[in-house]
Amino acid sequence: MNVQYLSNENGERTGVYISMKDWEEIQKKLEYTDFWDDLPDHVKDSIDEGLKQSEAGQTKSHEEVMQKFSRYL
Repeated sequence: MNVQYLSNENGERTGVYISMKDWEEIQKKLEYTDFWDDLPDHVKDSIDEGLKQSEAGQTKSHEEVMQKFSRYL
């Protein structure tokens, strides 16, 4: 990859120039960002349950959680 840097009047790098070919390759690599389908079903179920509990107001404050579990940190 041929990278060219853009600089301001102080010589600080402010940008990068790459070829369209390189940009398109980067875009292809970044297209798949959703990892949900890769998660095991038990993890998805736990996340769904946590969201339901949160929506129902069944949450604890950060302070409550830290008080209970700080000894393990």
